[in-house]
Amino acid sequence: MKSLIRRDDGGVAVTVAILIVVLVLFAAIAVDVGYLLSVRRQLQTAADAGALAGCRILADGGSHAAALIEAESFAAQNASKPGDGLVMLSDPPDTVVTDQYVQVAVEKESPLFFARVLGLQTAPVQARARAQVAYLTGMRGMVPWSVPVVHATKVSARIAGGPEVWLSDRGGGMWQGSIVTPSTRSLDGYQVDVTAYNSQTAYPDGTSSYPNGVPEQVSGAAAVFVPPVGCAIEDVYLDKYVVTSGSGAAVRLYVRAADKPDARFNGKNLKLSAVSGQPNLWSIALSVPTVDDLWTSFPVDVSVGKTTVTDAAMLLVRRSTYPISDITLARYVAGPGEAVTVSVQLNEYVYGNEYELKVVGGAGEVGNFCAIDLASLRHPPNWRDPQDPAEYDITSDPGYKPPAYYHYLAEEFPFVVHIGDTVWTEPGTLSGPSTEKALDDRFAGDVLTFSQWEALGRPGTSRVVYVPVVEKMQVVTGKSPMRVVSLAAFFIEPGSNLAKDKIVGRFIEYVAPSDALSDVRPDGLYVQTIRLVAPE
Repeated sequence: MKSLIRRDDGGVAVTVAILIVVLVLFAAIAVDVGYLLSVRRQLQTAADAGALAGCRILADGGSHAAALIEAESFAAQNASKPGDGLVMLSDPPDTVVTDQYVQVAVEKESPLFFARVLGLQTAPVQARARAQVAYLTGMRGMVPWSVPVVHATKVSARIAGGPEVWLSDRGGGMWQGSIVTPSTRSLDGYQVDVTAYNSQTAYPDGTSSYPNGVPEQVSGAAAVFVPPVGCAIEDVYLDKYVVTSGSGAAVRLYVRAADKPDARFNGKNLKLSAVSGQPNLWSIALSVPTVDDLWTSFPVDVSVGKTTVTDAAMLLVRRSTYPISDITLARYVAGPGEAVTVSVQLNEYVYGNEYELKVVGGAGEVGNFCAIDLASLRHPPNWRDPQDPAEYDITSDPGYKPPAYYHYLAEEFPFVVHIGDTVWTEPGTLSGPSTEKALDDRFAGDVLTFSQWEALGRPGTSRVVYVPVVEKMQVVTGKSPMRVVSLAAFFIEPGSNLAKDKIVGRFIEYVAPSDALSDVRPDGLYVQTIRLVAPE
């Protein structure tokens, strides 16, 4: 018995049997876990692709359902072995679609190998990704044009040169308030001026500027007629008081008087005709002038016999990109000392609507018809040109050929323009064959219209350009500073008259790359990008 106990025959077999179990466990860890990690890497790639693709649909204005379908399609397309055969989880909190992001969760039952000896055939593997819409605060590729806006903090109206009356912000760019007509009856209409003030009360370097903000004023925006007692002209009105230049809008003048009236408009004498079925009402269609200025007021004088009312009405013709889009009065003929409601609508650009981006020469208003000198870019606190150092030396751009304006119409501006930068306007209209040639070089035969581009799914095109959206920094003519407040993408229609700098097209919601980003959307126009963020 002692001899039997002391024998160690078979001990190695027992040890090996125990070690085999341990080795299998280590093999399961090394092989199976490694394989699961490989599967997860592929699933993560698929989830990233799906989230980015779905978020791109959101950025292009697509629905949540369309974003979800796109995300699922791209996740499946980008699921290479060993991540093939995945499924996208469809319910929150795994997969979520909002207006700002798309979160995608994908899953696969991955096969196991050595772990099967432990009775485990498969293991679930999951990956999540979230892509979020962000907004560019700086980007390259700008053209030397700008888009004027007023992000107003105050808006006022005054009548007959009287005191400013501050209007109330009604939201959506609408401001309203009441002015009181003069106590004196007159055969001269009382002109109404409107002023919108932006938020700049100091320059970027901290020096003082405008206490109420920089003003955008429309003098003679409207007129109020306070008729004398017994006046032969009882009423005067237009069916439209503000029209967009070149829009083809028709405007009719109406006059109520016992005798047939005459009118004078835009240097022409006009004969009105009786309106059928309306006693004492007379009318005529006015030929709306096409203007090259950002806005122009056209007074209407009305006469009946020896009675003439000057500025009986006022037609305001504005460019499509002028920062103030509409000015209306509740009454254009009123009694003395009567309160009249004034409504001012600021221009809020609408994606897809047609605008004339650059205007031709006119009366020298601030902004110089929207052309800018990209060489004058200054980053805060610098803003003065040429006293402060420039942000970029454009001569360092390889291939640069002066003048800068035409060069950067043909070629992309290689430096970053930031929100908050100052850029100075280019004096003059800068229209003509040089502009046409530069843009022809940029387009390189690309003649896609906006509708064709949309129908083709928005392919790459040279007809999309980037422009800074700017506000005034000073009320001066000639070369003047403008502050960049946002960035925009613009599709130029082939029908534009390039030789005359009449650039017609549409602002578009667009996605472009940049490292200068913000999660906060700028007011008005913007350019977007898509980025991956940590999922929740």
